[in-house]
Amino acid sequence: MITQLGNVTVVVKDLARSLRFFRDKIGLRLAFYDRKHKWVCFDAGRMAFSLTTAWNREAKKMVGRRTGLSFYVDDIEKTVKALKKKRVKFNFPPRKQPWGGILANFRDPDGNSYFLLQMPAGFDK
Repeated sequence: MITQLGNVTVVVKDLARSLRFFRDKIGLRLAFYDRKHKWVCFDAGRMAFSLTTAWNREAKKMVGRRTGLSFYVDDIEKTVKALKKKRVKFNFPPRKQPWGGILANFRDPDGNSYFLLQMPAGFDK
């Protein structure tokens, strides 16, 4: 029986640049960097978030897309303001959603996009 999602991986062009972006700008803690296999893994709370480079032509098509991944934040306005100071580019600013959450959307140096998500009060992450 599956108990939780363990890891998600996003394909990037430049692994070292993306490592710096997620570590230094987004603030994720680096868990390990496997240079031989071109794979970086970050501690993202209850799960891992990984980056790798394209291993074939099909994988190259995965760079620069919407990932659908969300990073939970406690205060989205404060987080967006801090990330903008670090020159993180946003596709759209925080927007209240009909279901109560607040979403903002940012992109990494390769154009992959991600959500910041502030859940409504009372939601158990």
